[in-house]
Amino acid sequence: MSKTNNFFETVDQIVSDGVQKGILHLYTEDDRLSGNSILLKGKEVINFGSCSYLGLEFDDRLKNAAKLAVDNYGTQFSESRAYVSVRQYAELEELLQQLFAAYCVVMPTTTLGHIANIPVLVNDTDAVIVDHQVHNSVQVAIQLLKARGVYIELLRHNRMDLLESRVKQLRSKHRKIWYMADGIYSMFGDASPVDEVYALMDKYPELHYYVDDAHGMSIYGKHGRGYVLNNRRFHPKMVMGTSLNKAFASGGGVMLYPDAELARRVRTCGGPLITSGPMQPAALGAAVAAARIHLSDEIYDMQADLQENIRFAQLMLKKYGLPVISTTGAAVFFIGVSLPKMGYNMIRRMLNAGYYLNLGIFPAVPMKNTGIRFTITRLHTFSQIERMVQTMAEEFPKALAEEGLTMAQIYKAFKMALPEDLSLDKAVAAVISQSLALKTSHSTSIQGVDRQLWNSLFHGNGTFDWEGMDLLERSFTGNEKPEDNWQFDYIVVSDTAGNPIVATFLTTGLWKDDMLSPGAISAQIEARRIAEPYYLTSKVICTGSLLTEGQHLYINRESSLWKDAMQLLFEKIYVLQEKNKAANIMLRDFDGIDEALDSFFVDNGYFRISMPDNNIVLTHTWHDREGFVQHLSANSRVNFKKYVARHEGKFITEIRKNPAPEELDYWYSLYLNVKDHSLALNTFTLPRKIFENIAAHPDWEIITLKVKDNYDFTGIEKPVCVIFCHKTADTYTPLVIGLDYSYHKEYNTYRQALYQIVMRAKQLNCKKVNLGFSAGTEKRKVGAVSRSTYAYMQTKDSFNFEVLAAMNTSSSAYKM
Repeated sequence: MSKTNNFFETVDQIVSDGVQKGILHLYTEDDRLSGNSILLKGKEVINFGSCSYLGLEFDDRLKNAAKLAVDNYGTQFSESRAYVSVRQYAELEELLQQLFAAYCVVMPTTTLGHIANIPVLVNDTDAVIVDHQVHNSVQVAIQLLKARGVYIELLRHNRMDLLESRVKQLRSKHRKIWYMADGIYSMFGDASPVDEVYALMDKYPELHYYVDDAHGMSIYGKHGRGYVLNNRRFHPKMVMGTSLNKAFASGGGVMLYPDAELARRVRTCGGPLITSGPMQPAALGAAVAAARIHLSDEIYDMQADLQENIRFAQLMLKKYGLPVISTTGAAVFFIGVSLPKMGYNMIRRMLNAGYYLNLGIFPAVPMKNTGIRFTITRLHTFSQIERMVQTMAEEFPKALAEEGLTMAQIYKAFKMALPEDLSLDKAVAAVISQSLALKTSHSTSIQGVDRQLWNSLFHGNGTFDWEGMDLLERSFTGNEKPEDNWQFDYIVVSDTAGNPIVATFLTTGLWKDDMLSPGAISAQIEARRIAEPYYLTSKVICTGSLLTEGQHLYINRESSLWKDAMQLLFEKIYVLQEKNKAANIMLRDFDGIDEALDSFFVDNGYFRISMPDNNIVLTHTWHDREGFVQHLSANSRVNFKKYVARHEGKFITEIRKNPAPEELDYWYSLYLNVKDHSLALNTFTLPRKIFENIAAHPDWEIITLKVKDNYDFTGIEKPVCVIFCHKTADTYTPLVIGLDYSYHKEYNTYRQALYQIVMRAKQLNCKKVNLGFSAGTEKRKVGAVSRSTYAYMQTKDSFNFEVLAAMNTSSSAYKM
């Protein structure tokens, strides 16, 4: 499944979970709205989720102007702006040019404005640097650059030191470098360091600033120009977009330019200005009225009223000791709660208490940085604000205790220092109680784990029984390259009687971020890795490893303590993540979707992603070669006869052990052929050491295919295929294959290899063959059944799969 599909699947999972919990996709039930209270689920609540910061939506001047516009022009004027615009547009754009002292183009929405702007402004030879937390509306527009091959990369949030470093590296290759960011960020309410960006633009001629100031509009600056232009000039290398749909209270958006030619070019060439419908008369009428208010001194009184409420909210949050993530003075506030389950709990409690607040959750923020987002408007009273904050402070420890979390965990999740005067919270008691009922054992080597216990849990699941793990440890420690050294951790959580409830092993290692991306994307990234070998790589801690597949996580669901045991496992993984400085956490592999387990993972900050299908052949349903052929589907039988059976007699198949060093060198070169030919699962090259260890291990064997002399048209007289296979009493697992591609086209060597693997498994009386990920079409032709597998992920960073797709890059499979 593609990354984009993964992204939508993940969003669907998380939002649907919130809908089921009754906190998302709500509808007001009021017959009429006139203030800051709304009716939700039969209960009147104070609305702390509105972005209409100045409360102008109820101003009679805007309402009357909208009504008059409908009377004069109808409910709509349905023509492309490329042909005719209703006269209100000209009036509004003239007023906005006075307001901003910049050239402007009015758009139906801010999102459509970015879609009109970015493809026109950015040339194919430009570079684009995108802040990790830039608004989704900008991300959507950036995707339109992908097909043109525009160079795009992500920048860690607000890191001006990294921005300058990237500009220095890119300026020799690109005439323009665009940094795209928000003025006020919509979730945390923190701000772009505008002065620093201006200084960098003054220093580097190539750097340009594209900024969305939707949440700063109206509430800052002369005439409400916004946060970016608050006491600043309009920089000649800046383009700004902002919203008329928040504090401006009318609908629509406006794009702003430093010169008339840029505005003309977008007005002429911007896609939505040619093919999309315009802003309609009612919204235009309200916008004209709002613009006149902004151009009067009245706007400063409104701004002052709002700032008083914002300052009062800040004082109340400080008074009641809640974990506030940002204190920039914006009207957006974010209270950290760390995990989704805590967020769900708090939103439910606040709704029950009579306050509506937003849940800040993935994809808007990282899963582990879930929070309660609320906004302050001019319509709120001091008493409403204090009662809301007081209620939140009263409910917070109750939710912590209920979810088994602590304030220390929340501050740690957001990398904030724990206040010195913060006493031990009540949730500590729950943790202590939990730890008394369960025992966690941890070892950094399989040598420290009881062999009989481990094999009773994992033998037969794959290549990670006790002996298999010993081989992996010996292969991936003490190597020269960082990607060839893994940290191993074994965790078993047991009850007081010593019965395992949860068990797993984890590896921490360096992964390529594009591991699961389409091959074309990886090819572009690999081109850059020639000069920068570790470009777009991250440390990942995962259950299992890059060389194992199967059920790496044992859970005894019959135990009433399984969820408690999983919580202890999560805590241990978090500790290891910090210790090993891993960016992402991945829990894999899970066959199918277990609704209870799925919901449990989401509540604890993990999101589900699809892995490549796992391909399995079951051999117990047939007895011999003829039975195998008859067991195939009609199409597969045709393919077998055409591509496999007619070449079967041209190969000598051998089972090998303990090769000479020069023979192993040759086999390794065949593996490198395959590694260099395929980017389907883009991982680092395996070290030669693991092939040495496999060749000498009694649980492994090597299948070689050699072309008979009378069919060997190159005279190589060496194997043209090698497969390194793990065997147990029930399961046969080919781990790595190597090919000489000189023979592949003529003799269909890969298909022959798949067939010989299945036959060898049957010869050993193995009931199952794990053919692994990728090449599903080929594997199904030898009777494989594809099974959907999933993983659960957490990431430290806030980024969006869609941005990565637009960049021609991608992330690892799971993150927290």
